[in-house]
Amino acid sequence: MIQLGVAVSKSALALAKAGQLDVDYIQYYAQLGVEPIHQVLPYKPVMLHDLPEPFWLNYENPFQDDVMRVARELVDLAKSPWLSTGVGASAEPQAHRDGPYREADPEDLQSRETVIANITRHGRRLKDWLGDTPLLLENFNYHPTNAYEYICEPELFTFLLDEIGCGMLLDLSHARISAHNMGWKDPETYLSALPLHKVREIHTNHPGWEGDQMVDMHQPLHPDDLPILGWVLDHTPAEAVTIEVDTMDEPTILEQVAMMRKFLKGR
Repeated sequence: MIQLGVAVSKSALALAKAGQLDVDYIQYYAQLGVEPIHQVLPYKPVMLHDLPEPFWLNYENPFQDDVMRVARELVDLAKSPWLSTGVGASAEPQAHRDGPYREADPEDLQSRETVIANITRHGRRLKDWLGDTPLLLENFNYHPTNAYEYICEPELFTFLLDEIGCGMLLDLSHARISAHNMGWKDPETYLSALPLHKVREIHTNHPGWEGDQMVDMHQPLHPDDLPILGWVLDHTPAEAVTIEVDTMDEPTILEQVAMMRKFLKGR
């Protein structure tokens, strides 16, 4: 049976404490640090996502001592079945600015060769650092902002995962966004070009729009988001689905979880 989780939030934690949150785990973001994870662990298993900032696999030196000390403490505390993090960006530095996507100045755009070399080298090192904990790398959502060049190309993404020897976290909203913003025929065609046989976890939410660009707004799921999720589940060996929305109130979380439990029943 496929496991179901939700992103960590005050509302999700309140429901978990009250025994009302019918999920198998809570996704915890490493950027939150160590202290808040102690509020989650007594009530639900944790699925650990990302490493503390400013860890990015495309950066020249992401393995900073203070970052990795916190990361090690979180990995040891969470005992997550795997660690997932983004495959990397295409610029150093890059960050969220005014929109729901990352941006970088043109002069900070890295070459394709640098991005491939850094992600491959650092991805292998991260995999070794994790020891017995598997590594999953997440696909990203393309925008023409200098932060997402190369990495959203399915062929390159597949090459990187093969070179590193790791699994995949499929962010379904990211894939839908990249398919649209990069001009693919439809999401299924784009998805079919990704290494779906490596998928162990899926992130999903409802994308939004900014002009003619599809954007990752992390909105609650709509019923019309479910058919593409069903297609993905039919084409991957996914073990877990995370509703990646951290702004829902308690009634909305309960509605989303109930809808997803019904959808996943028997899968």
